Amino acid sequence: MANGQWDEQMPPEFGLFGPGSVTWRVDREIAVLLGSGSRALLLQVAHPKVAAAVADHSRYRSDPLGRLRDTLDAIYGFAFEDKRRVERILEHIHALHTRVRGQTLDGEPYSALDPHLLLWVYSTLIDSSLLAYETFVAPLEQAERERYYAEFRDAGPVWGIPPECFPDSLASLRRWMAHLIENGEVHVTPQGRHVGRYILAPGAWWMPPPAALLMRFVTVWLLPPPLRAGFGYDWGPRRERLTETLAALSRIVVPRLPHLMRDLPLARAADRRVRGVAWQAHAARERRRSGSRDGARRASSARPRDLW
Repeated sequence: MANGQWDEQMPPEFGLFGPGSVTWRVDREIAVLLGSGSRALLLQVAHPKVAAAVADHSRYRSDPLGRLRDTLDAIYGFAFEDKRRVERILEHIHALHTRVRGQTLDGEPYSALDPHLLLWVYSTLIDSSLLAYETFVAPLEQAERERYYAEFRDAGPVWGIPPECFPDSLASLRRWMAHLIENGEVHVTPQGRHVGRYILAPGAWWMPPPAALLMRFVTVWLLPPPLRAGFGYDWGPRRERLTETLAALSRIVVPRLPHLMRDLPLARAADRRVRGVAWQAHAARERRRSGSRDGARRASSARPRDLW
């Protein structure tokens, strides 16, 4: 995909990014989901307009797990589903966004179709996924980071973000995010803090309490310090040493795990689709080759015999 246009040369089963993309390499990791998901959501609601939109239009209080499931389905479906499914996801989200508009508690208008807000939300996903991968899985080369960003930047227009809104590099994007925090545009309001409590403790019955506690601990650690404080969390050297040790241990263990244990089911399903496309292409080549041989034999048998 380039500038929001589907790559017609890529089979629809490959979706937006396809095998060989850095997106498929990074976002397939369960460790990235656990390390980035809640962090990205907290960064999003640290913007007062996003926090107001979530508070006014989301079911985060009445059905926090359902909202979390739908959010993750959209994010990872965008990355790994086939073209037809991605189109349905985008149509559904756009339909929802057209109804999300209102005012913050300070009277500032917001709209979910605002490209500036969309870019902030989109940037939190890019930044959080790369940070989680390098913290808990393995380091990346600078060229790989930039390629990941370029893949998401090229896909950005399908979310309603014009190409000219994007900074020209990942480093520039991260500087832009830091600037919004430093100048106060992004800061945690009481509304954002309230939503944040539901993000960090959604009542996930399927997650053992120790695992949920660890995920909250890691999420708070990875937040930018001003936003961490804004959400009401303290941090200190002892916690810093503990989380650094846990992260180092993860970087040793996770790369050695079998893919069945470390890959998202959606990523494995995408791999199966790719193998299916490859098998079909191979079978088609074999049929063409077989047909060519059969045709040659028929032509040979139809030639007049030499007369002696």
